[in-house]
Amino acid sequence: MFLLKTFSLENYLGFLLEAEQIIEQLAEKSRRNPSEVRKLINKKKEKFSGLLTDSGASFMVAKDLGIDLGLNSMKRVSVSQLKDGMQNVDLLVRAMQVFSPKEFEKNGKRGKLCNLVVADSTGEVRLTVWHDDVKKLSEQGVQRGTVLMLRNCYVKEFNEKPQLSLSFKGSFEANPSGISFEELPEAKTDLTRVSGLEEGMNDVNAVVRVLRKFPVTEFAKAERKGRVMNFLVGDGTGVVRATAWNDLVKEVEGVEENDLVGIEAGYTKQGLNGVELHLGWQARVQKNPGFDGKIPEAGELMKGQAEGKKILELKAGDSNVLVSGKIVLVNQGALFYRVCPTCSGKLQVLDEGMVCDKCGEVKEPGIRAVVSVRVDDGSAQINAVAYGKEAEKIIGLEAEDLKKQADERGREALVEELQALNGKEIEILGRVKDNSYSGGLELVANNLEIK
Repeated sequence: MFLLKTFSLENYLGFLLEAEQIIEQLAEKSRRNPSEVRKLINKKKEKFSGLLTDSGASFMVAKDLGIDLGLNSMKRVSVSQLKDGMQNVDLLVRAMQVFSPKEFEKNGKRGKLCNLVVADSTGEVRLTVWHDDVKKLSEQGVQRGTVLMLRNCYVKEFNEKPQLSLSFKGSFEANPSGISFEELPEAKTDLTRVSGLEEGMNDVNAVVRVLRKFPVTEFAKAERKGRVMNFLVGDGTGVVRATAWNDLVKEVEGVEENDLVGIEAGYTKQGLNGVELHLGWQARVQKNPGFDGKIPEAGELMKGQAEGKKILELKAGDSNVLVSGKIVLVNQGALFYRVCPTCSGKLQVLDEGMVCDKCGEVKEPGIRAVVSVRVDDGSAQINAVAYGKEAEKIIGLEAEDLKKQADERGREALVEELQALNGKEIEILGRVKDNSYSGGLELVANNLEIK
């Protein structure tokens, strides 16, 4: 009854015919009775709590039996030919838009999906990619303009429009070789430089360097909870404040300061201090995009915007100051701490293991370096703290080697050796905050150089 409501009679009969053909093919190639093959298919469907179609279960059974159903020889169709209920569809399309991945939960199981808009010369259609294939999109560098060879998709109708999904046994290939793309429509891939951003722009595409990330803020609006995160980006022509909303927040949390990112489908609006770049539900953030141009490192970009100050002039809230002085002491400290390997957030150590507030249980934590030095510029002294790569510059060891050395020789011994830095000139680009533990000001390094 459910199938008759979902499919037209023509599509429903076609669906049954296709399933029977697959069963006959499996029976013939495995030398089994068709009823035995049906039992294997039903058992596979039961194992996946009914989430598999007959075709999907059939392909899994075929794989278990080592049988090739000849997917690669299936006929390619065009977007205009897609109809509700079609299975095992192959298409050659171009990605016109790639949305941000989303996580969901169904029947107590968590999953992931990513929507794309793809097109050929006959039209465009929404494509949904599921679970592990979402990661493959990033691995294959799929972005707006990428050509995709899709194999083994199925079609369902939503709001009277066909929508395409990559099936459990489906696959895709980005920019496949040996195939002509000439008939596919072009996708807008023009990049906008930061200096070219103006109020009221939509569908902004840019490649920028992440300069600084600010803490995530949660809010409630119309009985719905949301998240927002601000961050600074630049590209050599300027620096702009960017804002990620809701699902895009997690994407930005997954990149580090100084990472190069591609931004698709952003929009601009006027902020308190000029034009801002916003990332809404249509946008996407891609780490390490393919980019032929050169964008300066974060430290160089921030220096161009920084204000040089003496330590005596610093006050809490200074956000981009440049301080030069001498190291007079390497402070006692932990030198490293464990972080979530997914979002780089701090971990809680519980009796049953380590937990990240955002990502849950963590089995293999990451390591992040941290070091604090006392700096004197002749006007006053201040403690400067560095994390991650900037801390590794001071310590002279990468995080994993640092942990190994600390385990073997002890952290106190390493700190004692670091006192050899006393008297060295250091230039620090960073922000100033109150340290609640010491009661004084602290300079947090975004970038530093020991001379």
